[in-house]
Amino acid sequence: MTWNFLTPRGIVIIWESSSGSSSGPRTYPFEVVPKAPAGQRDSRPEFSIYLGVNTGPYNTTENGTLILPPIPIEWIVAPRPTNPPSITTNSSSPGTSVVDLPIQCPTRSENLRLFGLTNLIVALLIVFTACRPLIRITTGGILGGPGKWSKYYIWLISMALTIGSNALVSRLIVTTPGYEHLSMLNVFALYSSRPRINQVWTGFLRVLRYGGRKWGTGNKKTELGEEIENKKAGEGLIPEEDDHVETEWIYTDSYVATSVAEFVIQLVSAIFIGITWRRFPNQPIREHMEDYYNYMLAAPAMSLVGWLLIPIWRKRNRGGWDRTDISGRTDVSGRTGVFVFVLFLGFSGFFTYGVAWRYWAEFLLLPGSLWCPPKFVEQAAVWSSFSALSAFFGALL
Repeated sequence: MTWNFLTPRGIVIIWESSSGSSSGPRTYPFEVVPKAPAGQRDSRPEFSIYLGVNTGPYNTTENGTLILPPIPIEWIVAPRPTNPPSITTNSSSPGTSVVDLPIQCPTRSENLRLFGLTNLIVALLIVFTACRPLIRITTGGILGGPGKWSKYYIWLISMALTIGSNALVSRLIVTTPGYEHLSMLNVFALYSSRPRINQVWTGFLRVLRYGGRKWGTGNKKTELGEEIENKKAGEGLIPEEDDHVETEWIYTDSYVATSVAEFVIQLVSAIFIGITWRRFPNQPIREHMEDYYNYMLAAPAMSLVGWLLIPIWRKRNRGGWDRTDISGRTDVSGRTGVFVFVLFLGFSGFFTYGVAWRYWAEFLLLPGSLWCPPKFVEQAAVWSSFSALSAFFGALL
């Protein structure tokens, strides 16, 4: 195990053996590469020696100077240059070496627009693909009905699709010419932290209902007609104890499946962020990013809190967020319930979605040309389609 920290004279590295004995601290000279927004080219060889690398130790020059990049090495997504720089011959004259990259690196704003556009497409698709009544209509009632046991296994499909989207995007990147030397596992793990609207959006849609019973008025003839309407509205729905059909919360099943899948991917993200940032020896930048990545570390726990605030186990109308009196009007306690729901959704959404935007907006101010992912259109297509399918399978059975 190694421990390292910066001093004004250099980086101190303490090596500790498995038996617990320490070999004593040694001080190495270091050079910190200044941060730059994503997409900004930097021709200094000190910056460019990390292009095309996202594993292994941090590099040193022949004279023993440790070069510290502006981001952890595992977070680098950039191709190898066509004319690799020489750190020993060019370090004395910074700015004289021109490093050629195979593609034009996307800027910080372009990266954030990619995330935003992907989330917008996902939100629009989920409205249709996760709607149980629409699925029943389009499949002639074959799919989209209530499944007695589906809640215990259907989330596995959603989780597989969520993980699969990241895996496919990672595969697209590492098979692009110039990116073959990147670790696909590291690319997969870092993209697990991208902002995803799935859980927040399905949580919001959870309040929407379809069909349901009409309450008696004391008129036998009217009540007979209402019984017929209840029966029609409730085809495929679970009856209440008095044989009336209850309201269907049409997006709840997708919310349940999405929440479980998101928790797993957030756990992967938190582990990767915790390991990579806490071993990062560039202390000034690590301290600058500490608040941002600490919130990301808390996301899985806050996701579990969200399960309690916006329950993933409640699928029926009884005990819902609002109640209706005998005249069909929503009472005051119902409006209060909706307000509390929105409050809870905002709390859960901030920690599972807002902090990811906050983290990436700040992270993309650091890497310069060390963040240069290819195939933007393909990334958006994969994330959007897989997210829509994940929500669809959550409502399928």
